[in-house]
Amino acid sequence: MNTLAADTSRALRSWIPSDVSRTQKVTAVALTLIAAQLALRTWVVSDSWFFEDDFHFLSDIAAGEDDLAWYFRPHNVHFMPLSFVLVKMVTWAGPFAWWVAAVQTVVLQAAASLSCWWMLRKLFGDRPAMLIPLAFYLFSIFSIPTLTWYAAMINQLPLHTCIFLGVAAHVAYLRTRRYRWALVATALTAVGLLFYVKAIALPMVFGLLAVLYFASGRPVRRFVAVVRRYFWGWLTYAALGAAYLAMYWVRMPRSDAGETDHAALAQSMLVDVLGTGLTGLSWTWALLGQGPRSISVPSTLLVSLSWLIVVGIWGYLYATRTRALRGLVIAVPYLLLTYAILAVGRSGTFGDVGREVRYLSDATAVLCLVLALAIMPLRGAVESSEPRDQPLVNASLSRGAVLVIVSGYVAASVWSSITYARPWHDTNPTKDFALTAIDEITKADRPALLDAPVPEAVMWSVNAPYNLPSRMFAPLGDVFTTPDQGNDLETFTAQGMLEPAEIASGTTALPGPDVGCGYSLKGDDAPVVIPLASATYDFPFWMAIGYLAGQDGYAAVSAGDNAYRVHLERGLHTLYLRTDGSYDRLTIDAGGANVCVDRVAVGPVEVKP
Repeated sequence: MNTLAADTSRALRSWIPSDVSRTQKVTAVALTLIAAQLALRTWVVSDSWFFEDDFHFLSDIAAGEDDLAWYFRPHNVHFMPLSFVLVKMVTWAGPFAWWVAAVQTVVLQAAASLSCWWMLRKLFGDRPAMLIPLAFYLFSIFSIPTLTWYAAMINQLPLHTCIFLGVAAHVAYLRTRRYRWALVATALTAVGLLFYVKAIALPMVFGLLAVLYFASGRPVRRFVAVVRRYFWGWLTYAALGAAYLAMYWVRMPRSDAGETDHAALAQSMLVDVLGTGLTGLSWTWALLGQGPRSISVPSTLLVSLSWLIVVGIWGYLYATRTRALRGLVIAVPYLLLTYAILAVGRSGTFGDVGREVRYLSDATAVLCLVLALAIMPLRGAVESSEPRDQPLVNASLSRGAVLVIVSGYVAASVWSSITYARPWHDTNPTKDFALTAIDEITKADRPALLDAPVPEAVMWSVNAPYNLPSRMFAPLGDVFTTPDQGNDLETFTAQGMLEPAEIASGTTALPGPDVGCGYSLKGDDAPVVIPLASATYDFPFWMAIGYLAGQDGYAAVSAGDNAYRVHLERGLHTLYLRTDGSYDRLTIDAGGANVCVDRVAVGPVEVKP
C-alpha cells in the first residue's frame, strides 16, 4: 500500500513544473475537482425531469396565481419565497423547460462548490490538506437526490452557498471583531431562510465556532468570554432568529403527524444512511413505488464497514492531532436537529423517511467544515487542531496514502451517484408519461380531456388536484380543454397516449324497456327516468351515457343534486358528466327528440394499459 502510494505521488509530482508555487498547485487541483464534480452533476440532471411538487409550482404560475402573496405562502411546512423566484425564471422559457431547470441547477451547484473552496481558503489557507474536505463536499452522495428533484434543489443548493459564505463572514467577524462582518453573516443567514428553514441552524454553528475555537478555559468561562467579546453580533443573530421563528409559528400550517418510531428513524438515518454516505458506500438503492425516487438500503456489511472506516479515520486524527474531535460538537447538534425535524414532521406522516438521503444534503456543508477543522489549524483562532507533540500512535500517513484514501472515497461516491441517478434517467414514469402526453396533446386539435387523475405511478394522489390534467399540464395553455361535461371525451392511457375515455364498473343503469334502443327519449313522456342498479357513493364520479341521436340537439340531465344542459350530437356518441353526491337514478329530457340511451355507467375513470 505504501509503495503504491509513494509511486503514485512521485508520478504526479513529475508532471508539475518546478516553478509552480504551492498555492498555484492547490488552486489548480481545487478547480479541477470542481470541474469534475460539475461534469458529473451535469450528467445527473441532464436527463432528469420535473416531479411531484414541481407541477404544483408550474401549474400555479401558469394559472396566474403567482401574486406577491403566493411567493410568501407556505408550501407544506416550507417558507421559500426565493425558491419560488427560481421557479418563475424557469417558466420564462416556455412550458416545461427542463433545460432551464438543469442549467439553473448546475449554476447553483457551481456557486455552492466555489463558495466551499473560498470558505476553506479563507479559514485555513491554500494548503494541500484543504483539498480533502473540498473533495468530501464535492462528491458527497448526500446532495445528489436534491439535484434530480427540482423542488428539493431550489431549497438545498442555495442554502449550501449561504452556509459556506456565512461561516466565512462569521469567522472574519471573530477574527477582527468588526461588526460589518456580523451584518454580512446575518444577511447571508436571512437569504438562506428565504430558501429553506434549516438556515435557522446557522447561528448555532456560529456560536459553537466561537466557543470552541475563539476562546479558552472551561465551558462557562468560554461562553461568558465570547458573549462579552461579540455581544452585538449575537444580538443581531438572535434578533433575526427570533423574528423568523415568530413568523414561522404564525404562518406555517400545523401538521397532524402520526406517531414516529424514533428508534427506526435513528437507525436508518443516523446509522445506515449517514455511515455509508460518509464513506461513499451508498451502493444499494430501492425504488419508492415505481420510481424514480430511491431510498438507501445498505447491507449490514456495508454499514459495518463504513463505520469501521469512519471510526478508524477519526481515531487516527485523535491520536495524531490535538482538538481533532472538537468539531464534532458542531456536527452532532446539527445532525440531531435534522433528526428532530423529521421526527416531528415527515416521519410521523410518511413513515421511515430516514432512508431518503436528501434530508442530509445541507449537513454535507457542515460536515465539510467539521472535517476541515479536524485536520487543519483554523487561522486566527485561539485554539484549533494541531499535530500532537507526542502522537498516541507511531503510524503516519504519507501524502500518497492520503491520496489513495481520498481517491477511493471519490470513486465510491461517484458510483453511488451514478446508481442513484439511473432511475431518474431510465425508470421515470412521470417523465415518460408526461412527455408522451404533451406530445399527444400538441399533435391533437385542441382535444377535450376528461379531467381524471393521472396514474398513481405518475403522480401520487396526495397531490390532488395537481394530479388532474387541467393542473398538471396547465403550462401548455389553451391547447386542450377539460370540460365538466362533453361528448366523446378522451383520457390518457398508463403510457400517456390519448384514447376514448372508459368508465370503470361502479354502477350501471338497469336494462331499458325498448328493444334495440334501451331508453327512448322520443315522444311526449318526458323527462325519462333511468334507474341505476344501485345508488352511488357520496363521492365525485364520472357518468358516461351512451346514446344514438337522429339529429343535433340539447337535453337536460339531472342526477341527485347534479343538473346539466348538454349538447347531443347526431350519431352514436358517449356523453360524459362530472357528478357528485349520492343518487340512484337520472332523468333526461331531450324535448321529444329521436334519441336512444343504451348504456349508463357511473364510477371512476378506467386507465388503460
